[in-house]
Amino acid sequence: MPQGMPMLPLLGEKWITRYGSDAMHFHNYLELGYCYSGRGIMHFGDDCVPYRSGSVAVIPRNFPHRTEGADNNMQKWEYLYVDSDNFLKEQFPGQPELTDQLIRRLHSRMFVITKEMNQAIGKRLLLLLDELREEQELYLPVVKADLLSLLLAIIRCNPGERMVEPMTYHNRYLSDILRVVEYIDANYREEIHIEDLTKISQMSETHFRRKFTEYMKITPGDYINLLRIKKACELLRYTECSIGEAGVTAGFRTDSAFIRNFRKFVGTTPREWRKQKGKEIDNPMNYNISVLKGW
Repeated sequence: MPQGMPMLPLLGEKWITRYGSDAMHFHNYLELGYCYSGRGIMHFGDDCVPYRSGSVAVIPRNFPHRTEGADNNMQKWEYLYVDSDNFLKEQFPGQPELTDQLIRRLHSRMFVITKEMNQAIGKRLLLLLDELREEQELYLPVVKADLLSLLLAIIRCNPGERMVEPMTYHNRYLSDILRVVEYIDANYREEIHIEDLTKISQMSETHFRRKFTEYMKITPGDYINLLRIKKACELLRYTECSIGEAGVTAGFRTDSAFIRNFRKFVGTTPREWRKQKGKEIDNPMNYNISVLKGW
């Protein structure tokens, strides 16, 4: 996410394309997509939901999905990735129960909102995308206000996790792996033992390691360290904390483990990377997207 911003927009001509060749995948932020032109099917796990021009796709973090356009025609989409958890906590300070309820409802399911279902949500998302594109006066407070209005409108459309049918997957291991991913995403700064993960997945250690690596294209240990390095990069770039403090805050127990893993994932030392602070930095943490095997 850009500094001080709870969202990352993907705008412009790059997203005018033929959709259908992408693999089933998921993201580590809430994804909101607006379809300007075209029609097709959104694959949500094993479910197929139609979309067309004017539709809004709401896809919570760690939910497998892909877009399949009809007739191989060109389509135009634009997207918004949202750090919804931290943003909602900032908007409702001192109200943890309310915030947790809102976050659960927002992330309880994937769905498509058509113009017939709720035209106002599409208009709100378009307004927000245009504000992000134009960056006019009072840009930051305006886009934050627009985002809060949009998220609350989406939550109103979502009945909550207890009233939603559970997601189904054609592969019996997928839901187990995704539960582990959710746990790691929430606890990567703590000491995580392999026994914790095998208990969640209900697999033996050998079987779990093999299946996690097969689906995530990365070992469980490397995935944990990747999230820690991502957090350390944020601290090094946007705060004045020391290199040692960044490593400890991100979850590394020793400086040597921090520096070794930083070199492994970023290709340089934390000190050298920090010197590039004012430049546009490209590294493996910019787009943390996993592609699922077998789809």
